[in-house]
Amino acid sequence: KPFSVDEFMSTWHQMERLFDMGLVKNLGMSSMTIPKLEAVLPLCRIKPTVIEMELHPCFQQQELFDYLKAHDIQPIGFMPLGSPQRPERDIVATDIADMQVPEFKAIAEKHGVHPAIIALKWAVQRGQIPIPFSIHEMEYTSNIESTLTEPLTDEEMAVIATLEKNNRLVKGQVFLWPGADDWHALWDENGVITDCPDA
Repeated sequence: KPFSVDEFMSTWHQMERLFDMGLVKNLGMSSMTIPKLEAVLPLCRIKPTVIEMELHPCFQQQELFDYLKAHDIQPIGFMPLGSPQRPERDIVATDIADMQVPEFKAIAEKHGVHPAIIALKWAVQRGQIPIPFSIHEMEYTSNIESTLTEPLTDEEMAVIATLEKNNRLVKGQVFLWPGADDWHALWDENGVITDCPDA
């Protein structure tokens, strides 16, 4: 169903109670937009410490990223590798495979590493916390080590900044409500919360 400020804040106030009780150290939100944040942040007694959001080289969400930084909220990037193994329901023909973009592959080749390592280096140097999916200890170790060795140059970071393609991979179709036009309605692309009953 459409986003409701009242319903969201009802849940958030319960989370604030958990914070007050000492059961959690920080609170966070996920998959928000600037219009949604502008509606809820003034109502939060305890503001979020982090926002989890889709972030990868071909979907950098610079405007939202900058908004969070300006409000002292830490961006956490899910799908930092462009999620080549995401569910079939989220794949469309126009999607771009971040790891296959020539400029990105060239940087990886220069460093002698897989493009995934470059994606993690970029994320950390940019100021976001990447959370790649893994179930193997060796991958955990490799992911951490990759962010601590041989940083990308300013020039390489600038090249990756040009790879933004507005390539949202998790469209969110499963969250659509009856009457919603399509997945674009979830992301407030026209600057207002779509179909919000209490905005």
